[in-house]
Parts: sequence; C-alpha cells; structure tokens
Amino acid sequence: MKFVLTPEEAQKPARAVAAYLRRQGMIVKPEATAWANAPYRTTLLARKAGLNALIEVQGAPDYTGSIKNLAVWLAATRLYVELYLATTTEATLQAGMLTEIEKDGIGLFLVEEDGHVSLSRKARNPALVVTPDPTIKMGNVKTEVMSAVRRFNEGDRKDGLRDMCELVERETEKVAVLALKKGWLSIGEDKIKKMDWANQINMLASGNSYNSGHSPLMDSNLKDDMHSFRGARNLVDHKVRSKREEIKRQRQFAERMMMGPRLVSELISLKRKIR
Repeated sequence: MKFVLTPEEAQKPARAVAAYLRRQGMIVKPEATAWANAPYRTTLLARKAGLNALIEVQGAPDYTGSIKNLAVWLAATRLYVELYLATTTEATLQAGMLTEIEKDGIGLFLVEEDGHVSLSRKARNPALVVTPDPTIKMGNVKTEVMSAVRRFNEGDRKDGLRDMCELVERETEKVAVLALKKGWLSIGEDKIKKMDWANQINMLASGNSYNSGHSPLMDSNLKDDMHSFRGARNLVDHKVRSKREEIKRQRQFAERMMMGPRLVSELISLKRKIR
C-alpha cells in the first residue's frame, strides 16, 4: 500500500488498520475520496455492502481543521458513512479531544506496536441520526420522546423505535378517549380501548365515527402518515437476508423515527383542538 499524502509516522499504523479492515471483509483504498465534493480526503477509505468508512490515521491525534470540517460536512449531508480517527496506543489522547469526538460521533481505532488493532469507539452514522425539529411542540411527553430519540441515536435503534411506536400509539388512544368525553365521538370508550392501533387511526379519520356538528380530527394526510409510521413495527421484526438488506432497513428505521416526534406533536395539537 503506497501513500503520498500521509505523514511517515502514520503510515505503519495505517497499514495495520487497512489489514484489520480487510479481515472484516472491507475493500480498502489509500488516500481515496468517496465523494468528489468532499472537503477532505482521509488516509483510508473502506467499503462494504454500501457502507463507506473513512479513517484518518495520525501519529499525533488532532481533531481540528480539515478532519473537523469533514465531520461537519458529513453530518450536514447525512451520508451513510462512518468517520474514524486512528492512532497508536503510545500517542497522547487529550481528554478534551476525546469528549469532542464522542459528541460528534467520531470512532476511534488504537494500534499497538505489534500491529494489533482494537476498536476503542464505534462511529455514529450520520444517515441514522435523528434530530427532531426544535420548533415542534411535544407538551408533557417531550422527555419521553427525547429519551426514545437518544436511545435510537446511541445505537439501540430497535428499542428506540419500539419506544416511539408505543408512545405514538398511546397518544392516539388519548386523543380518541378525550374526543369521546368531549362529545365528539359516537363510539363508546370500551369499544375504543378494545380497538387495535390501526382501527383507532381509521376511526379518528372517519366521519361516521363523529356526532353531528363535528368533523374528523384526522385528515387523510395525517391518517396516511400514521399508518406509515405504524408499519415501523413490522420493520423491527422483519428478517433480513443480507448486509445490503440490513442497511436498507436501518435507513428505514431512521425515516420512521424522524416521523415520530412530528406525529406526537400533531396528536397533541388535536387534543388542544378538542373542546
């Protein structure tokens, strides 16, 4: 493996990291760019089944300048990628830098003198990070919503998405029960609580469920979005047969998870609408 831009002190650990990644089944190229418009070219580019891993190998660890700019660019473009720093176990790792790379989701490889490589910190994939719109109102369930989002972003995606599904389902039933108590619905509470989530959504969007003088709380767009989000449970339990299918599913996880906070906000708005 030949290097042109990589400093001499980083070349030996770079070769060790490249060998490690190849053992993981990845195709590794030195000093290659994954995207023509990327602001920086890292020491190594590794690819496998649709995932790009960018590894910047350094003799003296530094998370400023070009590598920091690259991290910001990747986060903004939400590309399906993982960004890593790599250095030797003898190098000095400043506490402030470690805190910063953890905050930004940058991974870390450590290389021992004998060439052994260990993954000290797994990178966070920007395409799978969920950031709720800060302008939406989530009322007294904001803490629960953000807890589910945090769980998802920290890598526990299935459970984070399950938590969000349960929260949106619970808020759907609360809307229905409140609408009943305020005289909007013509259906009994026992019947509402025996309905599954899909039927509760359909009921809230159907004019046949309402007393005279009241129109459906859910319009067709919200109904469709609710059903689309409800399908997230099937994604969680769906069996995948390949790495590419798993990557596709992970992207779908993020898409559904992004819907969750907005739908919670919509349901809370419906409760405010009920008089």
